[in-house]
Amino acid sequence: MKVCFIGSCGHYRHALRVLKEREGVEFCGFAPGSREEEKRDSIDPVLPYFADFDTMLDRVRPDLAIVSPIFGITGKIILACARRGIHVFAEKPVASSFRELELVEKSVKENGIRFCAMHYLRFAPAFYHGAKLVREGRIGKLQMVTAQKSYVFGTRPTWYKDPMLYGGTIPWVGIHAIDWISFFSGKRFQSVTAQSIGQSPEMAALCQFAMEDGVIASANLDFYRPNTAPTHGDDRVRCVGTEGVLEVKDGKILLMNKDGVSEFSPHTAPELLTAFLDGKDPLPTEEIFHLTKTAIAARESAKSGKTLFIGD
Repeated sequence: MKVCFIGSCGHYRHALRVLKEREGVEFCGFAPGSREEEKRDSIDPVLPYFADFDTMLDRVRPDLAIVSPIFGITGKIILACARRGIHVFAEKPVASSFRELELVEKSVKENGIRFCAMHYLRFAPAFYHGAKLVREGRIGKLQMVTAQKSYVFGTRPTWYKDPMLYGGTIPWVGIHAIDWISFFSGKRFQSVTAQSIGQSPEMAALCQFAMEDGVIASANLDFYRPNTAPTHGDDRVRCVGTEGVLEVKDGKILLMNKDGVSEFSPHTAPELLTAFLDGKDPLPTEEIFHLTKTAIAARESAKSGKTLFIGD
């Protein structure tokens, strides 16, 4: 299997680590996704450097592209790969506008490529097993989900200040929380009302969702975690059901129901790219597109101050 990498701005390191441990992988190249990327040479000695990703794709004809560029241009590169019939494992969000998402979805389907997005946090052990407990009915019928993503802003690349290149904090950070809400609930999003603080980039946002079967959900996001915090991020999910409550934070699951109070610290879960390479469908393509559409709708709701309906 011939593999190339495009871009060095997202979670490509996860993919590189997995692929280095896998037999039968031929590393055929790395190219930056655009001139704005800070890294101007290969991300790893095993990857030959190309200055232009189109040239690389045409010259080496890879079977799989790991797409992880500046966030706002991910969709453009997915389209370039799909047109060539190259399978794609891409950073999220996989598009930056409703129109681009339509084009990506159409191209993936028409060209028959295998496609997956880097929703890695769904497969963090505590979140993965916490979602299983909720969907098994351990807290009764789900009523509400709240999700949190809080990060240290620290030093970020200059393109974070460019809305077209960055794409927005809700699509970049918030899509993790949106993914958790989807995964824990098993429900589709119907509408969103959102607000954000700050511009280029947005520093905080609050999104409220209406979902199938009357489930309500919210996501709160911010870059205000101080440099003195003990960890870079503070990720949390809280699920409320008719028969109990489940919380996930700090790598632990807290389950409170009629049987009492239990705490778990799971350490294993499926590995996303490994499952994808093994021919499995760890994250259905239709769900990836629905999550992306929801994230874009939330960003647009925050801009307009209006509730947006998501639908199918």
